Amino acid sequence: MTFQPGQRVSAAERPPAAKPGDRVGIAALSGRIDSKRLAAGVAGLGELGFEPVLAANLRPEASLSGRQLFAGSDGERLEAFHELAADTSIAAIVFARGGYGVTRILGHVDWTLLAARPRPYVGYSDLTPLLLALVARTGTVAFHGPMAIDFARGLLPEERRSFLDALAGRLPAPWALEAASAELSAGRPLAIEGRLLGGCLTMLAASVGTGLLPSFRDSILVLEDIDETEYRIDRLLTQLRTSGQAAGVRAVIAGHFTNCDARASLFDFADSLGAPLFTGLPAGHEAPNHTLPLGASASLDVRNATLEVQR
Repeated sequence: MTFQPGQRVSAAERPPAAKPGDRVGIAALSGRIDSKRLAAGVAGLGELGFEPVLAANLRPEASLSGRQLFAGSDGERLEAFHELAADTSIAAIVFARGGYGVTRILGHVDWTLLAARPRPYVGYSDLTPLLLALVARTGTVAFHGPMAIDFARGLLPEERRSFLDALAGRLPAPWALEAASAELSAGRPLAIEGRLLGGCLTMLAASVGTGLLPSFRDSILVLEDIDETEYRIDRLLTQLRTSGQAAGVRAVIAGHFTNCDARASLFDFADSLGAPLFTGLPAGHEAPNHTLPLGASASLDVRNATLEVQR
């Protein structure tokens, strides 16, 4: 299957719930993960009551080919992922880590297989294009949330609660945000509704023009990133804007911009779209990293600066 540039994404359906006691796959489509961190991540997921199941390219006996940059060759990563997706006993799939590699294989993912067995998929960073493609191709919510490396560091209580609620299909409590400026929100509707989309800014900009991204029209766009200079943040946002990818965005919400000077560029970006800008969403490359249901309908209370996911 191929992506159509400008493809529009409608509000997605919730996947079947996953709960403690269920088998949860750990997949690696991006960079290699250190064995000690992987073991700690597996233990952390197990402490929540799940039964972790490693993808074939993460198992100790795996003899991986290809460059050290990746968790195996493109074929090995994809085959191991498809093996997990085909296992009907797997209730959810959490990714091991980000890094780089997903965009190399995204055009070869078996979307028919994934659509036939909807389940929660959880990741962020390099997994951003895959999560958005899941929403577009399967019509199912995908989750921007913690991966094995985050379980390895140990989740905060609020992160554990957010993760468990998301997999169980429970709606999160509204998130309190901060309006970037009174002027930008002045005259806006009291509530803005849209599909919750977005993720890592670098990965979004890198995917523009590839046909891998759905349309962001009528969305509430969440952005986050790490270790980017001010000019690079501005360049990435400019690419989203001038390419037309961000056309029709109804509101912009900033998650963590870790070690980034992003505020002025985010303000310019939102202002150019005629969209209000809010900050303070606890999601991204640092703790707390809450689990966000991408593709779900959401409502932004402009006056009270709160974001609420709708059923």
